[in-house]
Amino acid sequence: MNHRTDLTEDRLAAELAAGLVALADSPAPLGRTDTAWAIHQGRSRLRRRRLGVLGAVTAVALGASVLGATLPDRAANGPVKAATGPAAQDLVLPALGPDTGHDPLTIAAAFGWLPEGFDGASYIIGFSGAPTLFSGKAYGPPQTGPDALAMNRQTVFLSAYAADQAPTVGTDNLGQQQYRVDARPVNGRPAYWVGRAPDDPTGPSGDYTLRWQAADGSWIELHGIYLRAADGVLDLLLGIADKVTTGPQAVRLPFKVRNIPAGFTRAGVSLYMGTGAADGYPWSAGINYQSGGKYISLDVRPAVEPVRSPTAPLPRPGLRLVASPSPSTSTLASTTTSATPNTGPESPRQCTETLGVQVCATASPDEAPLGTAEGLAGWLDRFVPLGTDRSAWTTEVTP
Repeated sequence: MNHRTDLTEDRLAAELAAGLVALADSPAPLGRTDTAWAIHQGRSRLRRRRLGVLGAVTAVALGASVLGATLPDRAANGPVKAATGPAAQDLVLPALGPDTGHDPLTIAAAFGWLPEGFDGASYIIGFSGAPTLFSGKAYGPPQTGPDALAMNRQTVFLSAYAADQAPTVGTDNLGQQQYRVDARPVNGRPAYWVGRAPDDPTGPSGDYTLRWQAADGSWIELHGIYLRAADGVLDLLLGIADKVTTGPQAVRLPFKVRNIPAGFTRAGVSLYMGTGAADGYPWSAGINYQSGGKYISLDVRPAVEPVRSPTAPLPRPGLRLVASPSPSTSTLASTTTSATPNTGPESPRQCTETLGVQVCATASPDEAPLGTAEGLAGWLDRFVPLGTDRSAWTTEVTP
């Protein structure tokens, strides 16, 4: 939904997705399709294709060692810690760690603070047809104003571009003219809004885009949707920008993976923190693998009942072609395995509960072997959950 084309299109997309809101009243499998996110990613990809910067984000090569980094407050050549702003919210913002070369979720920029009312944050790589494409997302309070829809939440997307592939200001996807409108510096670095007029920082489609140059020369972008000038959107985005950390940063994940069968490569990895991002759960995470047209999704979340609210977010992204019902956590005995029967086009799915978390393996339909003699049970053995204690999460995710 980055770079909305116009309000009519977004409302149409919202109405098409409205039926998904009903799913918030019952547990649902991880890794489902997020219509809002899909639109955002699709438009981002189109824009990057037109600008020639589809690979502009600091790439995290799936299947290879990622770039070196340190904790955000360490050496000068590591991620740059923002100078001002409130302390991070532990329950919402993912924890970062040193890059070990074994973390598939090593990102180019990270939120360091979110305003009051933002109750979720997520980072993903992949899931968009571009296996190394990184995006962050912050989940805010409900949309306000006379045209607000109950299902819409104030949302801020975070992206990064390499120094030699900086985004430009010209026309948007529909040919609407954009203008560079000066913004106050972000931590002393040049910044600007992508506006609809030379003196109007509002985007051509009524959204808001703030860009600034990091110390390493890369460009960072915040894109806000369902935000209004009346709600102080300019100060809100600048406040978030002040605390964004830049440079390669490894996100601590609640799992490890091991002994992945030959021929399978990573196709996406994600972490969702806070009930606003994780469909009412404290957090959820997953990693997907692909071999030709075969997909396997490995997901983990706390084995608790989700918190439901009228502003529950749309389902999250994933590579699952068809979502199958998730077994209720209450019906899964600790450390036991329960299989969902494969009927019709539903995806084969198998779950286990251990260490206070539920772990599930889901495959694309009609692909039972999945490269292992044990099928889904074999994939569950390859996924090692680390429990609910965040201090035990790791950046040593892969061998």
